[in-house]
Amino acid sequence: MANTQYKLYYKTIYESSSQLMTAAGVVMSEFNAQWQGQLAHLGAIKVTGVDTKKYVQGQVTCNVDSLSPEHWTYGAHCDFKGKMWNFFTAFYWHDALYLLCDQDVIPGALSELKKYGVFSKVEITDASAELAIIGAANESPINTELFTDIESTDKSVVPTHTHVRLTLGSESSQRHIIISTDLSLVDGLTDGSSVWQALDIQAGIGSITSATSNEYVPQMLNLQALDAIDFKKGCYMGQEVVARTKYLGKNKRAGYILTAPTEYDIEVGELLEVQLGDNWRRSGQVLSRGVLNGQTWLFAVLPNDTQSGTDLRVKSQPDIIVTTQALPYSLDA
Repeated sequence: MANTQYKLYYKTIYESSSQLMTAAGVVMSEFNAQWQGQLAHLGAIKVTGVDTKKYVQGQVTCNVDSLSPEHWTYGAHCDFKGKMWNFFTAFYWHDALYLLCDQDVIPGALSELKKYGVFSKVEITDASAELAIIGAANESPINTELFTDIESTDKSVVPTHTHVRLTLGSESSQRHIIISTDLSLVDGLTDGSSVWQALDIQAGIGSITSATSNEYVPQMLNLQALDAIDFKKGCYMGQEVVARTKYLGKNKRAGYILTAPTEYDIEVGELLEVQLGDNWRRSGQVLSRGVLNGQTWLFAVLPNDTQSGTDLRVKSQPDIIVTTQALPYSLDA
């Protein structure tokens, strides 16, 4: 279907959806089978050049050398102490390696990734302004029109000349990130970042922003459980610390899911406190926040002996109580 035909089709579906529209505009606090929204919080670092694989392989925790164009992987870029500059989704498209991540962290992360690039034949740029980044449910108009009858599995990549689709999850929990060089695809779309971040948090996926960059080793965000660390690959920045954390059991913190029953404005970087007797003491830090179905969802780093069902309060807003939830995976990976 031509692009103009798609836009007319999309406009008709979009304006007829009473679940997504109000008299005041678009409401994006719920997720359903036809959900779609711009992911304005995301951006992308683009790496090109004949040394792309070799250079990035020596910088990040995941294995980009063995990564196929048909799949994506989570990964992290650390300093020599194992502290993460960035947490990203890596995939190949049009002879380039893309690192999809929080747009807020890109200036600092880009600078660190480029630091040793002068010695290799690579070009590393911020490609965010060149791309439309959209979140989509399986039956969303944009997914069904751009990728008609193309099924996919978790961590699969479906590329076309203008668009690429990354699939997260399977069956009922499946959702997609659609990335396009056609910037007009986001025209009329509202920002769905808060809902998308809540869905990520439900899946146990955290985030690194400028407020939390260079603070945590990968295992503190449970990256070993997300297959974002290849412990068998060769050397990379921070490898010694990351390996020691795994094999010597040095890590005492982990990523946790927390919820509050109503919507609260809680900033990334906020500190959380736990009650010990009559006192409240620092327990951890918020790394990401989202809102879904009127509930606030947080991903935070806490002591790794924190139990599910533990109540914590936001230090700067002590009346707000959030509760830890069970993770959807094991931390023993």
